Amino acid sequence: MSLAIAGMGWVTPLGSGVDSVWERLLQGHEASATTISEPFSEQSYSAFRVPESAMAGFSYPRLRRASVISRFAAAAGLEALRAAGVELNSQNAERTALIFAI
Repeated sequence: MSLAIAGMGWVTPLGSGVDSVWERLLQGHEASATTISEPFSEQSYSAFRVPESAMAGFSYPRLRRASVISRFAAAAGLEALRAAGVELNSQNAERTALIFAI
C-alpha cells in the first residue's frame, strides 16, 4: 500500500484556505479569543471561534445536520482535494481517501 500527501485544507479562526491563512500569519494577524469562565470554579478557558466567512461557498444539503466539527472537516477535505488537483468522479472515487487530523 502506498500513501501520498497531495493537498492540504485549513479551516481556522483566521479563515480558510492554506494560502490565505498562511499569508495572514506572515502579516502578523491574530485570531481574537473569547474567554469562557466556569460558573463554579476559578478556571477559565480561551475559545477561538471560526468565523462564518470561513465556510462561505460551502453548502452541501447532506451535511446540514452534521456537527460543526464535521462540516469544518468536510470543508477542509474538499479544499485539500482541490489543492491536489483531484476531481472526484466514478473512476477515481474508490481510490481517493481523506484522512483528518484534529
